[in-house]
Amino acid sequence: MISQLIASAILAFGAWMGFYSLIKPSWGSKTVGLIPMPGHAEGQSEFRATFGGLFLMAHLSTLVLLWWLDQMVAPVIVVPLAAGWIGAGCGRMISIWRDDGAATRQNWIWVGFELGMGCLIALPFVMMLKLVYFFG
Repeated sequence: MISQLIASAILAFGAWMGFYSLIKPSWGSKTVGLIPMPGHAEGQSEFRATFGGLFLMAHLSTLVLLWWLDQMVAPVIVVPLAAGWIGAGCGRMISIWRDDGAATRQNWIWVGFELGMGCLIALPFVMMLKLVYFFG
């Protein structure tokens, strides 16, 4: 139950990040350090879509299903989103390793953030595996 509450708080935070980027794409742009190309309105649309709508709906739907589904099934619902966050952190670590100039303090902070988000979102699944192993 505590793992579900922790994951829920993280999922709500992810949904909030998406909502805020949806209504204020300049925040998402500033947060990730990317600037839309001048003269291309699609840049703002991309921030609203990817950092806004995708983040909002992915986190919100996972949060709703985590509480709506049966307690032995619900923890599985967090796996794809948690894997996505962990994959983002791993991708950033590969960038730090392979790309010139990418080993910045900011990138290492993002690695910790992304891996942390993934691990905390995955908590209900990890705890379910622990229970299955313990009682199985």
